[in-house]
Amino acid sequence: MSTDPDLFEATFNACWEAVARYAARRVAPEAVQDVVSETFLVAWRRFGELRGEPLPWLLGIARRVASNQRRSCARRMALLERLHGEVPPTGSSELVEGDHQLAAALALLRERDREALLLVAWDGLDHHDAAVVMGCSAGAFTVRVHRARHRLARLLEHDERAAIDIPRHARSFNEA
Repeated sequence: MSTDPDLFEATFNACWEAVARYAARRVAPEAVQDVVSETFLVAWRRFGELRGEPLPWLLGIARRVASNQRRSCARRMALLERLHGEVPPTGSSELVEGDHQLAAALALLRERDREALLLVAWDGLDHHDAAVVMGCSAGAFTVRVHRARHRLARLLEHDERAAIDIPRHARSFNEA
């Protein structure tokens, strides 16, 4: 693909909301617009490299931008801690509103496992597109999400409340 301004604008209009939702679940509210803006800036510069569907490609860029943003924030907080002797506030993880059991289980998962599950359950990506976001092959992603589902299930089994109704989004982990 060439860097056609009209094609890029159409891609921007079609994908902006999904990229913003993705960023909102991964960074602090005040950083969402920065992540989205930087994602589309990188996308504009590298638009000629786009092969296939634009959304997985854009979410892959957003994932890296958000990771860079979180690392920068962590460095700033560490500096503030050293300068002021204060403990930085802990960031909120990707909480699932209304289900503290699932939120706690997700928080205990490794970041890569949590990301794999969220790409399938919340972002609605198939394994091929999610693999593009994660920067791995579809086969590797399938194995990753399979293992993450089992880890999440084990964490939920250890909680006595797991026998009660598991919410809709937890069920979608097992259906994907």
